[in-house]
Amino acid sequence: MLLLLAAAVGVYLIIAVPLLDLYAEHESLIASRHTLLSKVNAAAGELPMLKTRVAELRDAVDSHKFTLEGASDAIASADLEGHVERFARGTGLKIGSTEVLPPQAQGDYRRIGLRLLINGSYESLMKLLVAIETATPPLVVDDLEIRSLVRRLGAPSASVFDASLEVYGFSAMTAKAKHP
Repeated sequence: MLLLLAAAVGVYLIIAVPLLDLYAEHESLIASRHTLLSKVNAAAGELPMLKTRVAELRDAVDSHKFTLEGASDAIASADLEGHVERFARGTGLKIGSTEVLPPQAQGDYRRIGLRLLINGSYESLMKLLVAIETATPPLVVDDLEIRSLVRRLGAPSASVFDASLEVYGFSAMTAKAKHP
């Protein structure tokens, strides 16, 4: 009888325990696959919304203007000057002079620039810089110098400045401009 009991324990240890372990492993694998299936179903449910969002973002990028208008550097410079003059008028600054800077090729684009001498209040100058910073197409300010003007007796108390700055934008380089 002891021999029969030892044989039963041996069979249990050799056959039943590995089968129970295998069953537990498969049960764990099934549970992880159910979790993965629920995550995949949730992602699949979000797919139409994500496709719509991608389409919206592509439309926004396509409609966003990245370059100055114009088939030539002169026209692009005039477009840049128009933007800057409009910003200056909106802030109350006076443009003393404008100098067109030589265009520079940068990859598939041309950097178009203006050097400006302006005067007005400090607050107006800050508004102009914000307008340039948030402009469409994107514009860049460089080489900014601000000089305070001495206020005359009896003049309003607003701080008045002279400033010089360079403003740059980019135009798409045409095939003709690439290979003259």
